[in-house]
Amino acid sequence: MNINKLAEQNYNWVERMGWHNKTTLEALALVASEVGEAINECRGEKPTAEFPEELADIVLRVLDIAHWQGIDMEKALKAKMLKNEQRGTRGRMK
Repeated sequence: MNINKLAEQNYNWVERMGWHNKTTLEALALVASEVGEAINECRGEKPTAEFPEELADIVLRVLDIAHWQGIDMEKALKAKMLKNEQRGTRGRMK
């Protein structure tokens, strides 16, 4: 299954739950909240067993926004990866 289909499935589930009564800014704040939860799972020497789930929550929230806004994430990700490749290190150490 491609990423856009995952985004659609997740969006439809969130819609069934009745959780789409927010602005784009509020939705992005929820992404930030999930990042905070992932950070909490990394406070020790190594990430906890719950860390992968928190990363998944971040991705699912982003995919929800993307589908809602009509963004083709597969296309956007490929374009961004190409742009990053073309930029190279931009002065950063390798």
